[in-house]
Amino acid sequence: MPKDKKSDSRFDVVVAGAGMVGATAACLFAKQGLNVGLLDSHCVADWQTDSVYPRVSAVNVASVNIFQDLGVWQSILDKRASPYQTMRVREDGSDAGISFNAHTMGQAQLGFIIENNAIISSLMEKLRPHYNVSIMESTALLKREVHQNKLVLETDNNQSFECSLLVGADGARSTVREMCGINAALHDYDQDAIVTVVEIEKSHKKTAWQSFLPTGPVALLPLSDGRCSVVWSSDRGFAENLMRLSDDGFCGALSTCFERQIGRIQNCSERLRFPLRQHHAPHYIARYTALAGDAAHVTHPLAGLGANLGFTDAAALAEVVDQARSKGKNIASHAVLRRYERWRQGENALVLTMMKGFKNIFGRTEEPVKTARQCGLNLVDQMPPLKHQFARYAMGLSGDLPKICR
Repeated sequence: MPKDKKSDSRFDVVVAGAGMVGATAACLFAKQGLNVGLLDSHCVADWQTDSVYPRVSAVNVASVNIFQDLGVWQSILDKRASPYQTMRVREDGSDAGISFNAHTMGQAQLGFIIENNAIISSLMEKLRPHYNVSIMESTALLKREVHQNKLVLETDNNQSFECSLLVGADGARSTVREMCGINAALHDYDQDAIVTVVEIEKSHKKTAWQSFLPTGPVALLPLSDGRCSVVWSSDRGFAENLMRLSDDGFCGALSTCFERQIGRIQNCSERLRFPLRQHHAPHYIARYTALAGDAAHVTHPLAGLGANLGFTDAAALAEVVDQARSKGKNIASHAVLRRYERWRQGENALVLTMMKGFKNIFGRTEEPVKTARQCGLNLVDQMPPLKHQFARYAMGLSGDLPKICR
């Protein structure tokens, strides 16, 4: 057993990654009174009031419940959060489709479209005044070593920390996951997502639209200022063509998908493009370490569930840790962390399998498959109990949820 090294600080929990999931986890642990260190290899995003950041998330009811419990929801609402009350999904070139309405679910809305930076900014505003939270921006983790019943972490600025629990919330290419020797093979969809913000001719009426094209799904998501966020997922070659178009050409191509619903589309903002991949880590835990969010799983954005799965991971891990503390147990023991892994790995695997199946089904162009797909969409749309169950799951109102999410 190596000798203990002298450290600069001692934490109960160190969270690697100050994105949406990492910042949520840090807030949850801080609320429990734990001494928390938050590491991020980048500078935390600042909130910009003059422009809409194109990367957005569809935040469901379960995630809203987390933010309400943390006391950050009003701050997020004040930063251009846009509720959507209706969702319409259709197959391009046909009348097949399915729609969901919040009022038929007994809810005020199905969810909210929120800029990722708005969520991070509100969480960081909550964290900064906490005496028991140390935020270390532009700090990368270089080494993780097990020393008896704790971890010693070293960073790229020559600092050393001791902690009882390390949480890897550092994204799809997680350094923490790599340090733990957990191999999560990436499955490349051979698709890219293009995101931007556009102006529309008509009112979006707090409706989220999604159209399935042969090259991939495109979503138009309502924003609070009347514009819409675009997430266009398409085969890589087609995505390259879309990126080469002028702004007017891109808006024209997008208009052909949604012109009947919202009229002419114009004035798109800067277009960002990123590859679409899926992975699911075979293990969520290692000694005194747990993975959450994209570090543990990444799925296709077609249903907008990725961020919500990560928020639920953070809530589940915090609940397991809190229960262990109340019983005087080691918060990072294998038994405690294994409970978290069993809980979330099964739930996430179900969603990832469903999303991969949907992507494959809607990517098929054979006529018999198209006919069956269109009939299936219309059939489900005419079966309220089944549609109700789909909607509840997407809203985070069903499944084995942490208490904070309910």
